[in-house]
Amino acid sequence: MKTHIVFGHSSGSVLKEALKIHKLNENIVVIGDDLMWGPLGNFLLKIDLEERFIWWEQVLNEEDKSFATTYLRSTYKNLLDWVNSLTGEETLMFWVGDSPTEYTGLMFLLANIPKTIPASIVMVSSAYHKRYGRFKPLSVGETIPEKLFPLMEDAKSLSSRVRVGYLKNWAQLLEDNGLLRIRKNRQVETVSETYFDEEILNLAKKICKEKMYSKFDGFFPAARLVGDFIGRQKQKVSDISIEWRIRCLIQNGDFTYKGILTHMRFYNIKPVTTGETID
Repeated sequence: MKTHIVFGHSSGSVLKEALKIHKLNENIVVIGDDLMWGPLGNFLLKIDLEERFIWWEQVLNEEDKSFATTYLRSTYKNLLDWVNSLTGEETLMFWVGDSPTEYTGLMFLLANIPKTIPASIVMVSSAYHKRYGRFKPLSVGETIPEKLFPLMEDAKSLSSRVRVGYLKNWAQLLEDNGLLRIRKNRQVETVSETYFDEEILNLAKKICKEKMYSKFDGFFPAARLVGDFIGRQKQKVSDISIEWRIRCLIQNGDFTYKGILTHMRFYNIKPVTTGETID
């Protein structure tokens, strides 16, 4: 029995629809957690998983926290049930976009499932671009079902050499013990959790000068900054994580705000200029 493995809720939705269209009744495992951010470990173990849940509780805004933590616990329960059900007779197919989230998820699973189970991988970003041209998706979730399914023809068997390379990369990430990862030179690398902060601030300084915000003394919606920032990135970045960084910058005194911080829809922000004080 073939099991398809994909990373991210939207990626899972696209793949499920693709298999449904072609009437393939094959198992799909969706890893819904964004492993680009936060502490890593063997999340099949309660102690490592609880550490990650504690981190998410600290990062999520109040509105997202209400459903995200429940969803994440359900995701990992389903994953643990699936791993415990493995017999060794399965074949696995990983669907991976060129994003740190999906590659880190791939490495996490390869490190924690039996190495004897045959596996293949579809490099979705490059395969999609090669087949269709022009657009190169950053993640599986940026494709459409009708165009995703044919990429199964581009699946490559996961050789022991390639697997070892992923496991070495995973071991390095665990040793780094960081909170943010990016894709660089075909590897996933640990960087400081403040990695995006300067770019966020520089973009905010441009937005606040737009004419439409002059009557609001330069204050503009936090959601505007999140959307503009994500749209400029060459790697897939989640809105939840960037909004967290904005709240951190508020705490650091780099932004002032009006509204309530329970969700990015509910507050406006403005960069604090040199010499300016926050009331």
